[in-house]
Amino acid sequence: MKFDALLRAHAFMKVERPPELWEADTEDTAFIPLLGEMIVACLVRGGKLEELTLNASNVTVDADSRDPPPGHYVAITVSGSVFWDSEGVWLPARPWQLHGLDDLTARLSPAAACYAYIRKMDPRGSITVFLSVPN
Repeated sequence: MKFDALLRAHAFMKVERPPELWEADTEDTAFIPLLGEMIVACLVRGGKLEELTLNASNVTVDADSRDPPPGHYVAITVSGSVFWDSEGVWLPARPWQLHGLDDLTARLSPAAACYAYIRKMDPRGSITVFLSVPN
């Protein structure tokens, strides 16, 4: 999936991205609902839509990493003045134990997410999802 048009369509948020963003191994029909749930999760925790940041990054994880597994990824993050009760990590084989994220969690595997995490950095918070880059 190429993210250029999707990022332009979310210009009502603060958008951050590198000049050349890699493609991810996901389908738009699966990723767009996941992004929507990421945004909703931030909104219900106090974020204001026009103040949220949507960040897309190219990420390379070294071979000695365990979480996430080594490889090349596109990381999508939604962040802002968002209150998270706790931090958490999600992997397909090790779901997080966070409450109130059922709709978001249900969208991770269909979008081919490889890794996700929630950060609590009071007064800010974020949710990030890693998607593999095709070989």
